[in-house]
Amino acid sequence: MQNRPSNTPSISPAAVVVAAVFLIVSVIGINWFTTFVPVVLPEQASAESKSVDELFYILMIIGGVVFFLIQGMLLISVIAFRARPGDEGDGPTYHGNPLLEIVWTIIPALVVVFLAVVSFNIWTQNTEPKAAINMVEGHSISINVTGARYAWTHQYVTERFDPDGNQIVINSGPELHTYIGQNVDLTLQTQDVIHSYWVPAMRVKQDLLPGDPTRGGRPTQLRFTPIRVEDRSYPARYPIVCAELCGDGHGRMQGAVIVYENESQFLDQFYEPAIHAILNPPADPILRGEMEIQNYICNSCHILDSLGWTSTTGPSLNGVADRAGERVPGQTAEEYIATSIWNSGAFRVPGYDQQMAAFGPDVMEATNVMSPEQLYSIVAYLCTQGEQSDCDMNNANVAIPDAIQTVFGYEVDITFGMDADADAETPDTETEASDDSE
Repeated sequence: MQNRPSNTPSISPAAVVVAAVFLIVSVIGINWFTTFVPVVLPEQASAESKSVDELFYILMIIGGVVFFLIQGMLLISVIAFRARPGDEGDGPTYHGNPLLEIVWTIIPALVVVFLAVVSFNIWTQNTEPKAAINMVEGHSISINVTGARYAWTHQYVTERFDPDGNQIVINSGPELHTYIGQNVDLTLQTQDVIHSYWVPAMRVKQDLLPGDPTRGGRPTQLRFTPIRVEDRSYPARYPIVCAELCGDGHGRMQGAVIVYENESQFLDQFYEPAIHAILNPPADPILRGEMEIQNYICNSCHILDSLGWTSTTGPSLNGVADRAGERVPGQTAEEYIATSIWNSGAFRVPGYDQQMAAFGPDVMEATNVMSPEQLYSIVAYLCTQGEQSDCDMNNANVAIPDAIQTVFGYEVDITFGMDADADAETPDTETEASDDSE
């Protein structure tokens, strides 16, 4: 009986040797290549960054081996089994090799299971709640982050109280302040669309999701612990960016993590000065307004040369006081500016369709809420932004509170920031400051 040729391809010993050698070379080459990864990645600035980078190295090695092994075998096949000169016949037909198919099914399956287990363990380790979170002066405080197009704001709910018994809340704007060894636990909420809070140096990223509670967005958590980086001087600064496309100002939605060397430096350079500024604000509402307005996300949308703001998403605030009195018939400049801040949907400047973030009574439960006293000082500051202000700057301590009460029904404590024995009238420095601004 005539023997029929087998339709199952055979694997020669030489092919096995070549594949084994190429596999070893690939492993060595990829391992050597990963030594350059730290040059590409940001420095490891958190405890979580080490485990994340270890997982990245594993993925690089496995992915590199698979890539170069496949490309190498493809190259070998092209060379070894190419058509020879004068050979115009068809090659043999094969219907598969069961052993080879079993091998290339089992091995990738095992690799995927291995990666899933390792990734889940690292994710669990990095996201699980830690003990003694946000410790400041022996107390665990709350740190809240709000994302809104197109800026981050950070708030520290301290364990300190003002003379009236109100809990002091520090608003640090786009900067998160922490120190080496502090277990940071952030509560994140969005004012509008989905954002993603990403700190590359810490290797942490968390989405902010829209929806309730109380119109502040569904809370999500982000946890990390800063560590010391060799040859770094402190305080160290690491960028915060938005990793979720949120609109035309997405690229400008940036902030920074400021890491101090220890808690003592954190207290001396950030925490205590911030509390002192809250307990002892400038008596002049204009100066206080210049400080207050920088604690909100106004810089993410507006131009204001006096503060170095350059965004063009919203209308320019340069010279806003010169035109505020003419914007809405029957409204004073003070009423228009106050309404534009607290009730951002009341007016819309032609050509600007973005919805401004809300700060007034309708968001009293949100993290960006602005008190009547803060609104008073910010309006006072904006009333100085112009050559011929429409505001009544000679009587600002009456005109602005009256405007807030007329529009919103809230009374303003204009003595806020003044000495206890000072007169309730606006100090002389206010008039001087307004004259200088004009």
